[in-house]
Amino acid sequence: MNKLVKVMDELNSNAGDFKYKLNEVNIANNWNPTANSGKDFGGFNYCSEDCILRWLHRGNVIYDVEIPKDAENIKIEGATTIYRTNKIIIKNPRKVDDDLALYFYKISNIPEKSYYKALGVVSIMNYTKTAHEILKDKVNKENINEVLDEWNNFISHDGKNDRKNICSLVDKIERKLYKIKEC
Repeated sequence: MNKLVKVMDELNSNAGDFKYKLNEVNIANNWNPTANSGKDFGGFNYCSEDCILRWLHRGNVIYDVEIPKDAENIKIEGATTIYRTNKIIIKNPRKVDDDLALYFYKISNIPEKSYYKALGVVSIMNYTKTAHEILKDKVNKENINEVLDEWNNFISHDGKNDRKNICSLVDKIERKLYKIKEC
């Protein structure tokens, strides 16, 4: 298995108000592995390095993850594989930048459709090289409608449209996508 990682805003969870401790066991305030919805599961999310590309919008720092031996752990299958646990140790913090995002893209192993959403992810994070690489490698006339569906779903953010004007890269990539569609 690849290295396990988690991305966050510094030591703060953006999925709640949990403040993590570095190099120590963090114990979830809420843990219900039999719940039907992600919000009700509680616990801590993490994934392998080859899946993290899709989740880079969750923060600006990536951590290596260690799961204590006595932790409960579940695997959630979806567009990418995510794990949840009731106990987690985070270590080795590294700022995520375009070069690190590009590295994660190059080692990624996610379903094809997830790359289309990842294009939105790296665009809102202003990872220019990574966005252009995904665009070049993964988008073409044959799949542009599916790409645009995923792009628009992610960028519209449940109708909030708060991601549309985050940075100029979003507009640039969107214009390129519609140009591909027009050709």
